[in-house]
Amino acid sequence: MAGSHRIQAMAAIGVLMLALGACGSSGTSSSGSTADTTSTALKALTGTETYGQPPTKAPAVAAGKKVWIVSCGQSAIGCQTGAEGAKQAAEALGWTAQICDGKLNAGGAFAGCVRQGTAAKVDAIITEAIDCVAVKEPLSEAKAAKITTINFWGFDCDTGQSATGERMFTASVVPSKSHATNEAYQEAIGEARAEWIKARSGGKATVIELDFVGTNIGAALHKGFQRGMKGCADCTVKTVEVTHQTFGNARQIIESALLKNPQANWVAVPLDSLVLAGAGQAVAGSPRRADLKLIGGEGLPPNLNLIRQNQGQSAAVGQPIDWYGWASIDTLVRAFAKEAPAPAGMGFQIIDDKNLPGAGAYQAPVDFRSAYRRAWGL
Repeated sequence: MAGSHRIQAMAAIGVLMLALGACGSSGTSSSGSTADTTSTALKALTGTETYGQPPTKAPAVAAGKKVWIVSCGQSAIGCQTGAEGAKQAAEALGWTAQICDGKLNAGGAFAGCVRQGTAAKVDAIITEAIDCVAVKEPLSEAKAAKITTINFWGFDCDTGQSATGERMFTASVVPSKSHATNEAYQEAIGEARAEWIKARSGGKATVIELDFVGTNIGAALHKGFQRGMKGCADCTVKTVEVTHQTFGNARQIIESALLKNPQANWVAVPLDSLVLAGAGQAVAGSPRRADLKLIGGEGLPPNLNLIRQNQGQSAAVGQPIDWYGWASIDTLVRAFAKEAPAPAGMGFQIIDDKNLPGAGAYQAPVDFRSAYRRAWGL
């Protein structure tokens, strides 16, 4: 795998900016009934049935608003996609929108960006993939300045394993009717990863699961994956941990796990950035490469290329990050009107060799941009 993939790994998605929570655990697990290899869940995931539609109506759009968008890191493909989506949606409404680069929280950039928005006296601050605990004090300052705050792809202080029971954001994006919080959405994605392994293995799999501990998103993805694997009587899961501190050692962690578990033939990695950080290299370079399959995370462009080229990744769980950005603006429209967020209709979709797009990035099977424009009266 090219060295550029390692560079992309550290910036592919804003995993390094996710706030620390309680640590996870490692071990083995196997239980439940025989896997259903014609799983209706898997059929939905390889099709489009997990998706809904954006809301069809919205309150009157307030005019002349200034919006400050805190990107988790513009060097990160996923972060850039979501932030640019929010900016495009805001500008479609005639609002002024500016992105502040959170730089994966280097030097405390998250807090700095929120405070810059407050100092600029904007009408609203939107944060992307940034947990409340990382910006709690700046959020309090924004609230005192009567600035509306919206969270997408992150965790408010009342959700996740680091929950304090206190909501700090004015509102958070509701991904869908089925998944009312980002936590529930990520758990469902983790479970989808398990569904793919159960179906593709015929219900007989020995799995190495990489658990990103110390983060809210990692905890949710792990919980969903473990829940999904419980329905597989002939499956065994060996969980190994990665942290922010050991993020760059993903290759060694997976290589070691494969050596200790020579019967393992499936690898589950929660985030595509961890695939690029070395987990994919571990599979691609294994003497048992022909017998190993790895499923990763969001379906980012470099990861889809790995699947196309058979370079250590076999599948991903495609997620519409740009839709998340547009949904944040719809949530803001409603917050200005003192209305609750509307479910965005977002879903996700397993991408593998059976439905891999020939080129380019993953695209949601719904024209959400046009739907939002209609709802906003544009």
